[in-house]
Amino acid sequence: MRLWQWALEVYARAPVAAACLSLQDAHGQNVPYLLWAAWRASEGRPADPTAAARLVKRWDAEVGAPLRGVRRAIKPPWPGILDGAREDFRETVKAAELAGEKVLMESLEAISGEPGPALDVFDTLREAARASGDPPRETALRALADALGGALGGAAS
Repeated sequence: MRLWQWALEVYARAPVAAACLSLQDAHGQNVPYLLWAAWRASEGRPADPTAAARLVKRWDAEVGAPLRGVRRAIKPPWPGILDGAREDFRETVKAAELAGEKVLMESLEAISGEPGPALDVFDTLREAARASGDPPRETALRALADALGGALGGAAS
């Protein structure tokens, strides 16, 4: 299955979304990168997590984080800015942020190898976190692996 479609399906499950957002907000992790790592595991696709982490870090610094920052900044009402116009603009930024995540995931998929035997999701998530230069958050990564286990029919570890 293509990464983007797979990510949409698993992220739609509340425990997966909550675990991803916790890793993003509390631990500075990149959600598309984590989902790519989990997809790689489920598909058994080899890849260089260090090269992927470099790509993700630059994309997140220059595209993803700024868009997310704008979207979050304009969420509450602003004195002097019409609520309807602000919400319309916020939806436009949100759509651009989502389109950017799709571009990033398609790029990560392109640097992944062909499918093979499934890999351990937790180990692949931990490998990705280490490759990103951030110390692994074992408990938070395990929460995501466990949430994905339910989404994948128990194939998370």
